[in-house]
Amino acid sequence: MSKTYRINVTRTLHADVPPELTPICQAMGYLRGDIWRRYGALGNVGRSALDIRKDIVARNLYGPLPVDGTIRNETTKDVVNDILTYKAAAKLKVRQAIAARTTDPIERKRLYTRLKNDQWLDDPFLHRQMRAHFRHGVSHTANQFIVRSDKHASAIVDGRLVITIRIAKQYGMDIRLITTSNGKHVDLTGCNLRICVKDGFTEIHYATDKGAGRPHGEQALGVDKGYTEAFTDSDGEAHGTAFGAVLTDYSDAAAKTGRPRNQLHALEKKHRAAGRIAKADRIRRGNLGRKKIDARRSRAKKRLRTIAYQSAHSIVDKAALVVSEDLTSPMASQVPWKRYNRRMSGWAKGVLAEALDSVCEQRDAKHVLVNGAYTSQMDSTTGLLQGKRVGDKFYRVTGDVLQADHNAALNVLARLADPEIKRFTPYRDVKRRLLARSPAPLSVKRLELGDPSRQPSADKSIEQVCSR
Repeated sequence: MSKTYRINVTRTLHADVPPELTPICQAMGYLRGDIWRRYGALGNVGRSALDIRKDIVARNLYGPLPVDGTIRNETTKDVVNDILTYKAAAKLKVRQAIAARTTDPIERKRLYTRLKNDQWLDDPFLHRQMRAHFRHGVSHTANQFIVRSDKHASAIVDGRLVITIRIAKQYGMDIRLITTSNGKHVDLTGCNLRICVKDGFTEIHYATDKGAGRPHGEQALGVDKGYTEAFTDSDGEAHGTAFGAVLTDYSDAAAKTGRPRNQLHALEKKHRAAGRIAKADRIRRGNLGRKKIDARRSRAKKRLRTIAYQSAHSIVDKAALVVSEDLTSPMASQVPWKRYNRRMSGWAKGVLAEALDSVCEQRDAKHVLVNGAYTSQMDSTTGLLQGKRVGDKFYRVTGDVLQADHNAALNVLARLADPEIKRFTPYRDVKRRLLARSPAPLSVKRLELGDPSRQPSADKSIEQVCSR
């Protein structure tokens, strides 16, 4: 019998921008930046969130700020949690580095324990890794704050949901936010609100439960992250075919804008260094703004997120078990794929991983991550490291041509049952084990794949192909 899952999601309401919000955002912007400056690196080592907040209160760092105390305290909690989440993400990368460094279980346990207990400063390897992944954080966010659950009220006025933020009398009057929602399906009871002030409107973020989705399918599917499409599954079906077009349009437009901006930025620095401060300020104010750039990035993220979730749902419509590679891991070699890596940015891969995780959890399907090393370079028919991928085609040593993403998805699914290759097995060990399975050393580097007329025919033997 299927379990009933309830997932906590964030919803957004839009409202007007009362002038009282601006000084609160400015004060909380200072608070955010200062907490990151003090505790964004070594200042939080060995400290829990409660320890950091107690230290802030004991030193009365932000008591003088002219902001309601509950807003100040809740925003402080939010910033401290962000810092510790950032550190936890860095530790995850260091755990992967530990797994790649040694296979000795005793040594791994020692390093994992020291990392978990924040004792990494005394270990040269861990300290080096944390320096690489846990750089001092900085915050420039000055447009938002947190309202505690008992400090707001809502009511329907003239067909619109109106949210009232209760402010202590010594800090001013209560703030009314008139939203664009009719409030029929909005329940703000018992939840904190994140108030984000943007150009011309206010976003009100709140958490709510989302019920279980529709039933999942019955298959076990491997999926391969693509570029032209979001995913290709082991049945050969492509999902999210508009993904690459959206990503290319955004990335190329950003690169086109960035080149002249870099020149203007260099010119601004030159004028400032020469003492022409007014000239430098005019260049920065008139030519180096970020409103349009940030808006374009936000639009692209929303479109990609929609495509990713639609694709994940279409996969889970077929599957009870979804097997994928770790979509957030970087490519081993970035030089030949510089343009690809610029387009397929980290947040684009991240939204694909998030979509699969979220949809599988919501619909009670199982999502398993496997080691993705060499899944695009293996022949799914034989399971051996033979053949060559060129673009969207995979050329087998026999001369047959497979669709490259379909071939990779089949390899991802087969990797689940591979007892020798675990999720965090280093890619060099993966390659060594795959080559050891080949019956004889086969080389396909001589295949002249650029000219279709010179491709090996299917009726030729492997020895003939390899001798070319």
